[in-house]
Amino acid sequence: MRTLRAYLDLLGGYMRVNWRSALEYRTNFVFEALLSVVEVAMYLFYWKIFFSISEGVPGASYAQLAALVAFNHIIYAGADTLMGNHVWDTGEMIVKGQLDIFLVQPKSAIYQIFFSGAQPVRAIQIVVGAILYFFFVPFTLVNLALFLFGFVVGAVIFTAWVIMVHSLTFYLGNSVVIYKLLSVILHFAKKPANIFSFAVRFILYTVIPAAYVGTVQAEQAFNPDATMMLGLIALAVIFPLIAVVLFRRGMRRYESGNLIGVRM
Repeated sequence: MRTLRAYLDLLGGYMRVNWRSALEYRTNFVFEALLSVVEVAMYLFYWKIFFSISEGVPGASYAQLAALVAFNHIIYAGADTLMGNHVWDTGEMIVKGQLDIFLVQPKSAIYQIFFSGAQPVRAIQIVVGAILYFFFVPFTLVNLALFLFGFVVGAVIFTAWVIMVHSLTFYLGNSVVIYKLLSVILHFAKKPANIFSFAVRFILYTVIPAAYVGTVQAEQAFNPDATMMLGLIALAVIFPLIAVVLFRRGMRRYESGNLIGVRM
């Protein structure tokens, strides 16, 4: 328990430091909020047009797709808030041998590598996604619980997958491939999995778990299923363990860039 508190205090410290840094450019906060609103509005408009010119998506209503957009938005925002730019640039740091500063710290190197980039200012995206969600879903205690459940397990699964993907950099020696893999999951996560063929759906539920970054959460919000929820909890426990093991094994192949510097 003391160890958990120590790591939470460390995360809080990262957030406080990065929050103060972000406040130097306050227009970025407004820009983040506006960009977040524009992004969700664009996808809602796209689905509205799609429903108006077709029979829609089999087995999904417009409200369910709006919930998918909301979950997709807040799940990525959760990872973005906790890790900041490290969601994308950790692979490049590995290739350039820039992990040395984290390896000599007393706390877990993996934890510091990814969560030292925490950006609390980006939590505004979570607020926007939550407002969107409850615009289409009635605000009740049950729906609130389903919303929080979907958000937490989705953010944990996605964050773990990000770490797993970056661990491949140790073997590939190329961060471009990692960038493309992250782009793939975000691309497919924005669409309901049931519009794809069986083979693609199998991949989205296994190899590239894009279905757990919106589709499954939206389904559970409208049609809760205890078995599926238990499965999500299991994935939220197993994925981080796999991510840590893979990254630690990959770090055995790490090559230092021999950089000398001070990290403020």
